[in-house]
Amino acid sequence: MYDYYKLKRSARYVLQYLVVPVLLEIIIESLSRRSLVSGVGYMFSSPVLFSFNTLIIMLTLSVALFFKREIFVFISIATVWLCFGIANFVILHFRVTPFSAVDFTMIKTAISVSGHYLTVLNISMMVVAVCVLAFAMISLYKRAPRHHKRNHKRMVFSASAVAVISLALVFLKSSSGSVKALATNYTNISEAYENYGFVYCFTNSIIDVGISKPDDYSEQSVNDIINKIDDSSKNQSKSKNSDDKPNIIMIQLESFFDVDYMKGLKFSEDPLPVFHELTKNYSSGLLTVPTVGAGTVNTEFEVLTGMRQRDFGACEYPYKTVLRNMTSESICNDLSKIGYTSHCVHNNSATFYGRNDVFKNLGFDTFTSMEYMNGLQENPNGWVNDDVIAPQIIKTLDSTDGADFTFGITVQSHGKYDVDTGDYEQKIKVLGAPEGMENQYNYYVNEIALVDKMLGNLIKRLENRNEKTVLVLYGDHLPSLDIKADELKNSDLYQTQYVIWDNFGLKKSDKDMAAYQLYSYVLNKIGIHEGLITKYHQQTDWDSDYYLSGLKTLEYDWFYGDKYAYGGMNEFEKTDLQMGTYPVVLENVKRNSKGYIVKGKGFTDYTYIYFGGSKLEGYKIDSSHYQITDNIEYDEDEGYMSLQMAKENNVADEDIPNAFMAKVIDADNVELSSSKPLLWNFTSLYLE
Repeated sequence: MYDYYKLKRSARYVLQYLVVPVLLEIIIESLSRRSLVSGVGYMFSSPVLFSFNTLIIMLTLSVALFFKREIFVFISIATVWLCFGIANFVILHFRVTPFSAVDFTMIKTAISVSGHYLTVLNISMMVVAVCVLAFAMISLYKRAPRHHKRNHKRMVFSASAVAVISLALVFLKSSSGSVKALATNYTNISEAYENYGFVYCFTNSIIDVGISKPDDYSEQSVNDIINKIDDSSKNQSKSKNSDDKPNIIMIQLESFFDVDYMKGLKFSEDPLPVFHELTKNYSSGLLTVPTVGAGTVNTEFEVLTGMRQRDFGACEYPYKTVLRNMTSESICNDLSKIGYTSHCVHNNSATFYGRNDVFKNLGFDTFTSMEYMNGLQENPNGWVNDDVIAPQIIKTLDSTDGADFTFGITVQSHGKYDVDTGDYEQKIKVLGAPEGMENQYNYYVNEIALVDKMLGNLIKRLENRNEKTVLVLYGDHLPSLDIKADELKNSDLYQTQYVIWDNFGLKKSDKDMAAYQLYSYVLNKIGIHEGLITKYHQQTDWDSDYYLSGLKTLEYDWFYGDKYAYGGMNEFEKTDLQMGTYPVVLENVKRNSKGYIVKGKGFTDYTYIYFGGSKLEGYKIDSSHYQITDNIEYDEDEGYMSLQMAKENNVADEDIPNAFMAKVIDADNVELSSSKPLLWNFTSLYLE
């Protein structure tokens, strides 16, 4: 009888810790590949990698051996892996890049865009699923068997099992070329997940964060790079004062690419006449970007800093890691040295990807998000139309007497594209779209046609200005239209296009490049050579053997090293970022028939008026007038406190008694900025 129970227990362990991991791996790979046949086929086509993925699952499940509630812990871990597989399956329906650990840092961003991708029914089903899962896990916790004691023999067995699995993983990783290859073949994240398996790649995304230390990193290796730059600098003219420099505008066009690169597509009319005319007459080329279908800010990071996202961890978003707390060299910080003012204009929320914090570390002076714009209109997918971008960019140029750098970020052509357009006019018809994708292609092409029209309007405005200007346009990544590489004339999912327009006769020179090379290339064309990273790109042969390794050394030196290249100093300071090209201002408050009318500047639908720290009911009339419908009572007990007195006594602006303030608050109730206080005694109310 004893042998029977011993055999039965052994069979359970075999089933639990050997068979279940294999089944989980098959299910997860089937979900990732959207095919059960492909999932099972992966086991036979890549047996070593399949085994490596299975061993990772097995290792995590074996943690349950150390718990008294072994069954509960085992099922909980298995459920987590299954949920990861399902999450990856769902995510791949909306974007090209798979689910990775970095997505946990993007939850807030994901929630903010979920309304553009999920229906009410989708969200309801997800809530129900979470509730059912929670109920099931609680029930399991109460009912699952529990070991009352863990003897020494059992603990040794548990530790031995974990050790054996760990050794098997180490052996496979060190002896198998296919397993080791992952570290050097992460250029295409989607292909990496397909080749090396979801579990392996997802686990790698947890561990692989930041820039790995170069083998030869030292003060001497950094100085060698600096010396090469210094020697080359002798042949470069010095950057002139900003009075001699043009305004520089760069616009990152959401999911924008030249659809003529799609094989077999035909259009009832040219959807991009402006862009095509520009590429014929001005410098242009293909732009290699670090992402496809999503991940806008990784292209943005490369363009603004001149650094390679690939040098960071797999799937990492530097906006969510190093740039949350550290400043960095950037085009903004470099241009500030010669008197430029840097602006950003973006017709989406300021907190999207944490830009309202990151831009301080990148050296921007102002940031105008949708919360600081009027006249916003949405497309059928709920994204703000890009026609507001052109006037906002012109406003930034008008806001200073010197030269400006303005970075525009559009959003209109953002996915998803399978939307009910209703009566929405789509005048361009697309022929030859993949079967089942006709509606998506029609919608996308008509959206980028409107973006193209906006660009034409902007260029007309710039031509009418009496200021030298350079305008750089580029797509951040291909749209999430399930495009295959063999459907593109350039056969590369990681290439969009760029063009450089100007109004002072720059020579046309077409050249393909990477996103991290773009801004230094543009600055070189107009004679600006400020900044270490800028000079490195301008003076180093891009095809040389040491170009990329040298760049990585400089990146590591700044973010993780000893800053040898900068004399051991933190050269860049966080800017006092002003929200809005112009700040919101309160000028006066007086009574009217509906309550009180506030006069000021910069009011939008996201502006709210406060008095004595309390929010008042009301609404915006126009950008200069706000109607308060609440009753306002002057606090005699608190009386008058001057702004100088408040400052001397460390009283916060919102705590100053009997003072009005305007606050800009986004849809998630995040306060983005506030006006200077307007004291009661300085309004028309005081004279009544």
